[in-house]
Amino acid sequence: MNPGIPTGPVPLVDPRLAYRKPGVPGTVRLRLDANEGATPSIEAVLDALRLGGPELVRRYPDTRAFEAMLAARYGLDPDQAFVTAGADEGIDRCCRAFLGAGRSMLLTDPTFEMFERYATLTGGAVERVRWAPGPFPADAMLAAIDDRVSIVAVVTPNNPTGEVATIEDLRRIASAAPRALVILDHAYAEYADRDLTAEALALPNVVVIRTFSKAWGLAGCRVGYTLGRAAILAALRAAGGPFPVAATSLAIVTAHLERGTAGRDGHVARIREERLRLQGQLARRGASPRTSQANFVYAELGPRAADVHAALREQGILVRLLRDRSGAPHGLRITLPGDEGQFALLTSALDVALATTDRAR
Repeated sequence: MNPGIPTGPVPLVDPRLAYRKPGVPGTVRLRLDANEGATPSIEAVLDALRLGGPELVRRYPDTRAFEAMLAARYGLDPDQAFVTAGADEGIDRCCRAFLGAGRSMLLTDPTFEMFERYATLTGGAVERVRWAPGPFPADAMLAAIDDRVSIVAVVTPNNPTGEVATIEDLRRIASAAPRALVILDHAYAEYADRDLTAEALALPNVVVIRTFSKAWGLAGCRVGYTLGRAAILAALRAAGGPFPVAATSLAIVTAHLERGTAGRDGHVARIREERLRLQGQLARRGASPRTSQANFVYAELGPRAADVHAALREQGILVRLLRDRSGAPHGLRITLPGDEGQFALLTSALDVALATTDRAR
C-alpha cells in the first residue's frame, strides 16, 4: 500500500460545503441570523399531540389529508399539493427530477444559497444573472435562457436582499422557457405586498414552493410544500423518500392552520412596521439597505460589514454576515424580531456598532 495515497471511500461532494446552523457564542440577547418567525401557539402544539396520542409517533405518516387541505386553500385538486421537509426539500427534489449533467439552472446572484448546492449535487451547471439593487433583472434572465436551461429559479422576496419580482417577470420567463421548470420560491410571501401564488399557478411550467418556517413560526417542524401541475408533482414525489415529514410536525401545523391566521397576520403587520423603521435607520447611517419585502433587511456595508457584525456580536446580537464570491464580507442580513422591546434593543445596539466602526475608519 502506498502510504501517500489516502484510503477509504472518496466522496463526490465537498465536505466543506455542508451547511450547519452556527453555534451560539457566549451570551446571546437576540438571535436575528436565521429569518425565523413569530413564536407559535403552545396551546396548538399541546392540543395536536394530545389529539394524536401514541399512534401519532407509532405509525408512518400519511400526508394525503394534509395535502388535500392545502390544495383546497388554493382551489386546487389534491394531487396538486406535495408536502416536503421544509421548502429546502422541495428545491432538492426539483433539482433531482429536472436537472443533471448537460442541463443547467438559471438563477439570480445573490439568491438563496441552497439552490446552487442542490444543483451542484445533480451534476448540473449553474448560470447566474446579477440582481443589482432595484427591480428583478428580467431582461438579463431572458437573454440567458438557452436550450440547456431546465430550471429557472425565481426567489421572491429574494433571500438575502428581500427584493421582489413581479408576476409579469414570471410570465415572461415561463413563456421564454416553456420546456424548463420555473420555480417560484415564495418562502416569504406572507410578508410581501403581493402574493403571486394564484397567478403563478396559471402558468403550466411553474411550481410554487412555500413553507411554514417563516411567517407561521414553525421552522422546527420542517414542513414546506410545493404547488403545481399534477404531472410535475408526480415527478417530485418519485425523486426522494416516501415519508418526508414527521406525523407530529403535520399535526402541529394542522392545529395552527385550524386556529386561523389572526396570530400570523398580527406578526406580519408588526414586521412590516419594523422593516420600514430599520431601513430608515440604516439609510441615515449610510448603510445602503435594500428595499425589502421579507422579514429581514439587508444592508450593504462593504469593508465595514465584518466590523459591524463583530460589534453587534459583542453586544449579544447575532445577525448574518454575508460575503461575495471572493469571500470578502460585504453586508449584513438582519432578521426583524417582531417585538417592540427586542426591536428597541436591536436598533440601540446597531447605533452603537455603526458608531464604533465609524470612529475606527
